[in-house]
Amino acid sequence: MPGQKPRPKRLRTAEAPPNFERGGYSVEFDTLARIGNAKLWGFWDVEVAERFRAELLAIGHRQGGGSWSILVDSRSFLPQSPEVTRHRRETMGMILSQGCRRIAVVVVENGTYAMQFARIAKEAGVTNAVFFDAVQALAWLREA
Repeated sequence: MPGQKPRPKRLRTAEAPPNFERGGYSVEFDTLARIGNAKLWGFWDVEVAERFRAELLAIGHRQGGGSWSILVDSRSFLPQSPEVTRHRRETMGMILSQGCRRIAVVVVENGTYAMQFARIAKEAGVTNAVFFDAVQALAWLREA
């Protein structure tokens, strides 16, 4: 209608991969920028959490002690069980000792998962931030 301001568009959840119910992830690493890109979805079991840990530790190992960061798209990730949450917190501590200095997570809304992530990242001692926009998250990672 004329004279009406357009409403801001709501950030949409990324399209879920085929195995959304089980949960999963994808990980890529930009060696020049020294920034990993991970996408997490669904509800994990410990087996998925262990595979994710192994991939992150391999990235840290390849960095040879140099610093790196990771951008995590969690828009399709659900709050996790206490067991998986504990596992993820331990993983954050492990990658911190391998040079990971910052974790930026992108969420749909500042709800349960965002609070869960911020809590476990703080407990692990890793510098972290929660964003609604991947471009802003990447800019924050590049500040370091």
